Amino acid sequence: MNNHYDIWLILLSLSAGSFAMYITFGFVEHLYRTTSPHRKTLFNIYSIAVGTGLWAIHFINLLVFHGNQVFTVFSLAMLSSWLVAVCVGFTLCAAASKKIVNLNQLMLSGILIGLSSYLMFYLALSGLNETHDIWSFSNAISFRPLPLLVAIGVVFGAATLALTSLSWMKDYAGENKLLIKLIFSVITGITILAIHATFNTSVFMETHAIQAPTSLTNKNLLAIVITLGLVCLFLLAFVVALYYEKFGVSTFQISIMDKQNSPDTTHSGYKDPLTQLPNRRAFQRELETAAKRSTRAGSTIALAYIDLDHFKPINDSFGHHVGDAVLMSVAQRLNTAVRVCDSVARIGGDEFVALIEEIKSDEDIIPIVERIVKSIKEPFLVSGQQIDISCSVGIAVYPRDGDIEKLMICADAAMYKAKENGKNQFKFFDAEIELASDQMLEMQRDLQSAIKNNQFSLAFQPKVDCKTQSPVGVEALIRWNHPTKGIIMPIAFIPAAERFGLINQINDWVVEEGCRAIHRAKEAGINLNVSINLARQQFRNPNLVDEILTLRKRYKIPAENLMFEIKETTAIKNEGQFKHLLRQFKAADIKVALDDFGSHQFSLSYLQHLNIDEIKLDKVFIAQINENKASRALVDAVIRLAHALDLNVVAEGVETESQREALADLGCNQMQGYLFSKPLSEENLFKLLKQLSTNFESTGQFLVSDYQSEAA
Repeated sequence: MNNHYDIWLILLSLSAGSFAMYITFGFVEHLYRTTSPHRKTLFNIYSIAVGTGLWAIHFINLLVFHGNQVFTVFSLAMLSSWLVAVCVGFTLCAAASKKIVNLNQLMLSGILIGLSSYLMFYLALSGLNETHDIWSFSNAISFRPLPLLVAIGVVFGAATLALTSLSWMKDYAGENKLLIKLIFSVITGITILAIHATFNTSVFMETHAIQAPTSLTNKNLLAIVITLGLVCLFLLAFVVALYYEKFGVSTFQISIMDKQNSPDTTHSGYKDPLTQLPNRRAFQRELETAAKRSTRAGSTIALAYIDLDHFKPINDSFGHHVGDAVLMSVAQRLNTAVRVCDSVARIGGDEFVALIEEIKSDEDIIPIVERIVKSIKEPFLVSGQQIDISCSVGIAVYPRDGDIEKLMICADAAMYKAKENGKNQFKFFDAEIELASDQMLEMQRDLQSAIKNNQFSLAFQPKVDCKTQSPVGVEALIRWNHPTKGIIMPIAFIPAAERFGLINQINDWVVEEGCRAIHRAKEAGINLNVSINLARQQFRNPNLVDEILTLRKRYKIPAENLMFEIKETTAIKNEGQFKHLLRQFKAADIKVALDDFGSHQFSLSYLQHLNIDEIKLDKVFIAQINENKASRALVDAVIRLAHALDLNVVAEGVETESQREALADLGCNQMQGYLFSKPLSEENLFKLLKQLSTNFESTGQFLVSDYQSEAA
């Protein structure tokens, strides 16, 4: 054993050990915080890098303590020593990166690392002066029992303390985090050198071979090369891991890695199955953890709520497989746009969120969000089709804009403001949005209460025959009977219901209540035909037809008594779903009317390809039918085309007698509007229909005045 040590080698060993520990802090913290679907691959890369780094440091220490020996680097003993070091790296990364490390796991990992470290030292020492016979050593190594126990005890204690510091620092968010990491790293570098010195006291070597002289320059050069290799190794590990995490496994075009890209079923409850991003549940957990770190450090975090613009027509125009491919590409672009310390999740449909950490001001957030918006604006190429979309982003900052429960709502409100301002942009939550957000929150609570306490009701506007003025049916319209605000029209609360995910419950209630009204009318001796508006959200219900048929059977409703109205703009924007729904409705003998017809520039040509029963002319044309020749000509053309296609035509918004006469002259079938009646409650509707029946029996005709007197 060499009794004269090179001070430069010692300093190099301390520097390499400190550097390796500092980088290991970063590896462990990244493994702890990452939600990447490629975490297993990152773990393998980091573990091999840590193990190789530890082996390199021990090799430098061999040069310090045994620099006068002959080294055979590429030998079985040295290879075995490296494999043991890699096992230490895997154990260290696995234990330290866990969310929670209990005492038993800490002790067991410390024992494994301690024993493995000594085995690594022994195997490396055995490689000194190794002969060409790989199974026989020219060095006889004997152990000193007491120093051996002390050495193993020391390395066990050091390993346990290192694991404790790594586990603590990965979630530490104090102001002096960098300084503390540097101090721990220097202490670790000193500890590794001290451990190696302790190991040396536990063994005795008898060297039978003649020692080969080794120049000081060669030893230093070898140590420097190893240190530089260690630095390059850690940098390479970072680069490969970050590149892999950002761009995914497919970039490498390696089949073995492709297999690792399969979904991790053990974490399926926290992962979106399509994009492999964290889902809403996982993101909520990460948000809570990040908020705790932020509170401890006195720093801020930002939540960016990302909603894709113009995405829904993609599924209708190109198919769901193209829409899914776009969503997967969006997920990759978002992961690339944010930093390593940030995370992205898909919370449903075409909505994503990004958690932006380690920020000091709004100026730190802007470049990240700008990259997000710009990345989505770039065209997508899927199956030879160019897809152009954009995104609207709302940003809320914690704790400035509220606690974590309110943060998502604030970001959502800011996102809607960005959409209102023209889309393809981002918007920070501010006082103006806060006022609107508070109103929306109040609306949300009131709507939930309305659903729970059955505060909704239906109003019915009669439809009459153009020529005879006889009642032929009604359109059902929802009303909200608010306990303090009175009657609220649907235009005031439907957007909020859609935004807060309550619209499906309301839509289902409207359909069933409309069926109940038909049933109650039948019990009152009235044959009532009801038209019910179908919302765009109901298009996506795969069980819609079965549910309607079930209601018809439950309330014993003939097919001709129930019709569903679909707005033309909704049908055009969801063309694929609309046509599929029409085929299902036709097969189930469910009648369909196209509402607000004429509001789209391609209406006439579009009409020829629809399998519907009725069209309802938009009230804009009716209002100008006597003042504008073009409007009258258009209404005439539509009526003629509809009759040629065997469709019933209903005119909406009829308010004057002259409008009624014009429509009757043009051959319109039915009409509705304030000329006859405003929407009525069920009770008043039944009274009106019975009174009209009585008047007809006595006079033999239906008059406008009969409707108006009852409506009043």
